[in-house]
Amino acid sequence: MINVRRFKTIYAGSVKNLRVKIRPTKSRPGVYLFEFTDDYSIFDYGKMPDQIPGKGATAAIITAYLFERLGSAQAWRDFSASKALQKLKSRELRDELLASKALRRLQQKGMPTHYRGILNQDGKTVTLAKLKEPSNVIEVNAANIIHPQDMFYAGRRIWNYNHIHDCLTNFLVPLECVFRFGMPAGSSLVKRLETLPNYHVELGLKTKPTGAGMLPRPILEFFSKLEPADRLLPHELALNIAGVNNENFLLITHYTLLLALFLREEFAKAKVELWDGKFEFVNMSGIALGDAITPDELRLTMRGVQLSKEPVRQYYRKYAPAFVEAMDQAKKIAVKIDKPLAKIVNDDLKCPPPVMDPEFRAAVRDMYVGLTEAVCGGGLFGKTPPLEKAMQVYRRFGIA
Repeated sequence: MINVRRFKTIYAGSVKNLRVKIRPTKSRPGVYLFEFTDDYSIFDYGKMPDQIPGKGATAAIITAYLFERLGSAQAWRDFSASKALQKLKSRELRDELLASKALRRLQQKGMPTHYRGILNQDGKTVTLAKLKEPSNVIEVNAANIIHPQDMFYAGRRIWNYNHIHDCLTNFLVPLECVFRFGMPAGSSLVKRLETLPNYHVELGLKTKPTGAGMLPRPILEFFSKLEPADRLLPHELALNIAGVNNENFLLITHYTLLLALFLREEFAKAKVELWDGKFEFVNMSGIALGDAITPDELRLTMRGVQLSKEPVRQYYRKYAPAFVEAMDQAKKIAVKIDKPLAKIVNDDLKCPPPVMDPEFRAAVRDMYVGLTEAVCGGGLFGKTPPLEKAMQVYRRFGIA
């Protein structure tokens, strides 16, 4: 693990810490360090009670690899030449993306991102190719994080985002932009399609999909980023709370879909299938990709077995159903009171999560390391177990 303790921690998250080198101003980005830990989080609970060794380094390395690839204009020109867009079944979406300003910008300059490099053992910021051993820290340009203001009305909590629009040119767009190519086991989209009339129409689907499998076209959903629990946002509401103008909001939607298609091709090279994931964006005098891209933000499969955080979710659904039920109750309670979900589950509902079985936890570690080596190469982790080994353990626990 890279020693960055001399830099002040300004935010300790459930899977990564945010350390400051230079603070941002209203108009100028600062410089932060993302220190990825071996912790993990599921169901919006926050930090779980045990760790997955090596997970932090895999998150930093795969993020560095993908951000460097996405930032390359040549990579985007190669992507366009690969006919990946022409493979889209939806002619309407294909024509929209081919004609978009987003694609032209990507082909000319690559994807703007907040990524600056990965730290080596000497604490220097370098490109991934210059790294000699695993690192769990990347350096990024820092944006301001403007939290929504809450108020209670008619017995429920509502949120005000208007102050995000006040003269700021350097801020985190308060949205989670979720793309989906399909509905694998565990996808929350299945329930929304069942309970929300005509929701498929808002997603751009001509007919309502039924059952698991790939969708006829990739779709985009928006969720709140800075509220205690993620909230599904209709596209019109997402536009109005984003803090950006119409042109930049359209840029975000096109970037999200194009990034998703690019990543699908990238993972396919490692014989891994991408189903869904999320991106976050920052406005730094222009829209740029922010946060990180790790298996925690994606849903991936190999020969039908999930290689992302989903097996851990399934493990807890199967072996700790009381905790999962308590999380569902906590999310309903959090709408009415200002209290973290973990405190509601631990203090009010008295149902904290148990630790994972050691054998299963080791398999999850093998999955993260094996996936990182399969996608990025480089051999930074030395001899790594094949992904098949982790999948065998998953099957033994009844999880796929």
